[in-house]
Amino acid sequence: MQITLVDFANDLVVYNITGISREELENKLNLFFAAENLPLKSDKPDEKVYQKGSKIMRIIFGVFVKYFKVVVSIKQQDELFSVKIVRDMNILLSGGLIGINKSRKEFTRLTEAFKVYFKD
Repeated sequence: MQITLVDFANDLVVYNITGISREELENKLNLFFAAENLPLKSDKPDEKVYQKGSKIMRIIFGVFVKYFKVVVSIKQQDELFSVKIVRDMNILLSGGLIGINKSRKEFTRLTEAFKVYFKD
């Protein structure tokens, strides 16, 4: 299995992954995000949503309540999988400027851990 970073931004990372079947990829995604304490909230054929915390509590109490959400899109072309990870949080859900900084750091840490996990 090979993983290659294709594109990145503050709230988006795209990896190309080869040498794995779709079932193995989805299983590895679920195991990785479960290990990172981000349980699966929504599972559609080409899109998965992983989220921890409560959106309502985050809006009410701001940065004092943990909330983090990522959306993972999978596109397949022959044996090449394009996996796009998006940090799906706006300024209200981030908890202001402090929360935006924290969630961006968490997203950076998560995407680096993702790359290491899939290289092994």
